[in-house]
Amino acid sequence: MARDGGSRLTAVCFLASYIWLSCSLQRHSLIDQPLLSTFLLLFISGAIAFIASLFSKWLPGADGRFDSEAVIKGMQSSLPHRPRRFYIPCIIFLIVFRIVIIHTVIRDFQCATEGVEAFLPVLLAAHEFFSHRTPQIVSDEPEDMWGSPLEDFKNWLISSPITLLFSTILFSYGVFMVGDFTTRSTYFCSTLVNRGSRTVFTQWLGVFIDAVILIMLWRVLSWARTTKSRLRTLGGILILASIGVSFLWMVSRVSQHQEIIGHNPFRGIGSLYFFDVSSTALLVSTLIISTALWFCDSTVLEPTAIAVFTSGLLASIQNVLLIGSYQQTSADQPLMVLFIISVGFILFTYANDMRWIVVFKRVFLMLLLASIFVTSAIFAVVRNKHLDRHPVDELVYRNRVEADRWLRHATVSTTLKLAVTEYKDRHQGRDPPPNFDKWFEFAQQRKSVVIDRFDQIERDILPFWGMEQRKIQEGLERLKGLPDIGIIKIVGGKASHNQPIDPMQKVVLDEAVSMISTFSRHLPDMSIAINLKERPRVLVPWDDIHRYIMAGSRSRLQILPYRARKSQGDEPKLAEGNPIDVSKTVLGSVAQPYVPPQKFRQLEALACPPGSAARGGVHWDVRDFCSSCVKPHSEGQFLEDWEMFLDPCHQPDIFRLHDLHTIPHLHDLHQDLLPLFSRSKTDSFNDILIPLIQPVNHERDETGFSQKKDIVFWQEDVKDSRVLTPLSLLGGHRCRLVHLANNASAVDEVSMLLGVQANGKDKFRYEETRVKEANGPLPFEFSFTNVEQCGYPSCQVIQQEFGFKEPSRALDNRYIMLLDTADGPPPDLLPTLRSNSVPVLSSIFREWYTERLMPWVHFVPIDLRYHALHSTMAYFIGLKNRGTINGRPQLTEGRQEDARWIAEQGRKWADKAIRREDMEVYMFRLLLEWGRVIDENRDNLGFVL
Repeated sequence: MARDGGSRLTAVCFLASYIWLSCSLQRHSLIDQPLLSTFLLLFISGAIAFIASLFSKWLPGADGRFDSEAVIKGMQSSLPHRPRRFYIPCIIFLIVFRIVIIHTVIRDFQCATEGVEAFLPVLLAAHEFFSHRTPQIVSDEPEDMWGSPLEDFKNWLISSPITLLFSTILFSYGVFMVGDFTTRSTYFCSTLVNRGSRTVFTQWLGVFIDAVILIMLWRVLSWARTTKSRLRTLGGILILASIGVSFLWMVSRVSQHQEIIGHNPFRGIGSLYFFDVSSTALLVSTLIISTALWFCDSTVLEPTAIAVFTSGLLASIQNVLLIGSYQQTSADQPLMVLFIISVGFILFTYANDMRWIVVFKRVFLMLLLASIFVTSAIFAVVRNKHLDRHPVDELVYRNRVEADRWLRHATVSTTLKLAVTEYKDRHQGRDPPPNFDKWFEFAQQRKSVVIDRFDQIERDILPFWGMEQRKIQEGLERLKGLPDIGIIKIVGGKASHNQPIDPMQKVVLDEAVSMISTFSRHLPDMSIAINLKERPRVLVPWDDIHRYIMAGSRSRLQILPYRARKSQGDEPKLAEGNPIDVSKTVLGSVAQPYVPPQKFRQLEALACPPGSAARGGVHWDVRDFCSSCVKPHSEGQFLEDWEMFLDPCHQPDIFRLHDLHTIPHLHDLHQDLLPLFSRSKTDSFNDILIPLIQPVNHERDETGFSQKKDIVFWQEDVKDSRVLTPLSLLGGHRCRLVHLANNASAVDEVSMLLGVQANGKDKFRYEETRVKEANGPLPFEFSFTNVEQCGYPSCQVIQQEFGFKEPSRALDNRYIMLLDTADGPPPDLLPTLRSNSVPVLSSIFREWYTERLMPWVHFVPIDLRYHALHSTMAYFIGLKNRGTINGRPQLTEGRQEDARWIAEQGRKWADKAIRREDMEVYMFRLLLEWGRVIDENRDNLGFVL
């Protein structure tokens, strides 16, 4: 590369924009509308290129090649072949065709091969090899007849196109090998609905088209006379290509116009989307313009090779840093790949006569790569790859201590005076609600072990403190007119409901009224709306909820003890026009009875705070495991923080790994804060959790733990999966589990924590294992069942993909896998907790009692991605005498006593803290708090001793 400052600035802009785009493309809201996004990006980039042409005299190469003295002196051989007239139309067509290929690959990205794009420099080098022209240098000096043969061979080796091609193949292959170390997601490539070979072929076709576009564009722009004409030509190509993409977008809109017409747009999606378009277009235009200016000053191969090398180098360093973890089990392979990439690129710089690489001299780059390799080798040697103690052992111990601490914190109060004091300490000095003494007496009579800790109630009701009582009542009136909403009225101390037609819904409301009737005489008159569907319905943007909470916090700070209120006089209420009061603006939107998965994911992103990973964009890479999504709530491979795991805002990949997000939302979905009570919800939703008894009869488990089968069991009737989409088939949490246990391919791998002997001691080490081999010693029985005729499409697809098994009794097994349904939490969670089996829970939903359960004490938690399923169950079941893994017998003894202890703790705790009496205590407390919030005089209401 040339040494002038302008060229170096161009290279820096290229590299910075390339790295930034590479890092940010993992999550982008633009992916959900690919053709529209591509049209806008190309159009804006073309417009920016035209604008940049107006300032071309300050850009590198402003005088153009033809204005320099190089042509006059006979150096025109540095130019590529003269372009043909059809090149520009051809480039425009190929750009549009390449966009179609990209979208085709992304649609089946789980079937794509990682690293194929690394061979783009090889195609460009092959082009240079076959079009190589030996430069004819005119010199007045006589040729040296007595040159050294060794020197001649050295000069030939450096300048030969064979060396250039070989070095390019070497470092490109090294970058391709980096992809072998990437952990794959459990989102699978189906042989039934996907064509993996076609996807890989499409990838290679796309790389070939990339090479053709770059070479043709290089010829066109290199023969332009000035930088101004180059930028205008580039801008014209981009704008014309954007017009071609716009036609594709309009055709797709017409052909896929299947959504219900007449819906108002959701609030917030437009602003988020167009912000991403604007920021990304700026980066893309910087990348395109700097690339064009750079390869006009050198060759098309140079910037492409540097981009591929940079990606491979950064990925290799990251792999080295992961040595010893579950993500990188080998120490030798990352070092070997780093060596191949470094040596190959150094050879490339000599073969391509690159004395400068961006802003570094070649000698400095060689020293830098050597120091990186030596440091990496030292790190790999000293990095401890063995664990002295199994992480699950440590997690069981720590959470046992935490469960005792939680219980002490929840049962501080033994007298009413202590309960009032504790309430005020935990609620910023606020008095308890009226009739708190009646609730305390009720809780003691019911022998509730939880007296002071009702954090879920506080979180659910807190936003309503910022809403006017009139608006809450208006929201209730709206809910009364919606389907599948039950209304419970409490008037004069008596509870009743609105008698729904559905007998199952009537049973639910009957049970709720029965519980409320035990304390209804202590409640004020009120009506509450009950969501009788399993799926929650209130999904309010985070910005609105935050403003409500801020307004409510200001209001609640006024709720001082009675004597203080009397001394200070009446505090002013929030004015109706207060900028913090958002109720007037929120209640104006219309509910959406049908929401496709794409829109639903966007709405869930809006429910997350600014700066969170989910708010930053949509995670579209379903092929690769998202380690950054898992790290905040995990200790190594294992799930550590259950509360954090339930928060989706730091793990956007979860929006494609659960049926809640992969099938359409078929019920009313509200972006308004409405007073709707539901049995369950995820952390994104704003429904108020209420205990509801489901009309299902569960048998009592009479079989002891030792008499049960040593099997990890999950089974579901296929009728519970009537709504099936390609996303839910390939990424849904139930289908992925069955595929992992039964349909894993020969190349699928999983990281397992296995026992090894090191220095005469038993230790543990992560090892990469074929999934089929890992499944062998572990008794997994995951399946779908079907007791009816398979006469509908989703049933037929599941039968062809997974097959059916005969129904079995879950409680006959020691370990019961508990998965969510498509709309709610596992229906068998409480019966399994009350049994002698171990609940193995993988859920994203909360219920009223979720805060009372402690992972690794009352149940075994499993991440929704299932990446630690094998290691976790191997800890409890053991691998010794169960066959070989990775070609050797395993040493891991089963910790069945820990499993038995968890089963006992879960059963005892459920019989102690999750009884019907506990549901009544929780509901009494909830309705007392709610009765105060909806009262016109709520700021002056409170229980005072």
